[in-house]
Parts: sequence; structure tokens; C-alpha cells
Amino acid sequence: MSDELDDFFQCVEVAGRWKFQVGIVTWDGPCEPRIEWRTWRSWLTPPTEKRLLKARAAAIAESRFFRTCTRCGELNNAGQMHDQQICQSCAQRYLGVRY
Repeated sequence: MSDELDDFFQCVEVAGRWKFQVGIVTWDGPCEPRIEWRTWRSWLTPPTEKRLLKARAAAIAESRFFRTCTRCGELNNAGQMHDQQICQSCAQRYLGVRY
């Protein structure tokens, strides 16, 4: 797994439950990205490393969180995609899109 993806995962304790959250890039404007956290899994006890890795792998496979660009083959946060298939970088580079 890419270390670049680490920024999109966190595990936090909230009201006695452990929540594994996935960050989605959202845009307040063309140059104003921010991360919006969504709970993907939760547990009553602190999760083991194995459980965290399993939750992470399942989240990466979920297209509402991550997608692979068909042009460059890179795995991207869904919020960094131009559309369902092309990442923003490839849209700029190959399709002439300006953000």
C-alpha cells in the first residue's frame, strides 16, 4: 500500500467506540481542498493491527473512497478524480481541463 494513502485514514475513539474513518477530498473552491471524514468501521474495543489493515484494504476497494485512473493507472482518492475514470492530473494533462 502506498504511504501517500496514509493521510486518508484515521482511527479515533468517540464516546467509548473506536471508529475507523476514511477521508474524502472535497472542494470548497477550485484551489481549496479539504478532507471530510466518514466512518467506515467501528468497534467497541481498540482494534488490532490486523483488523485495521483489513478495514483499510476494504475501504481502498470501495469506489466511493478510491478509484484507479484508467489513463495513468494511479490509485486516487475519489475526491481527486475528474470523473469516474480519469484523475484530475490526467484530465489537465491530456484533456485540457483547467481547475
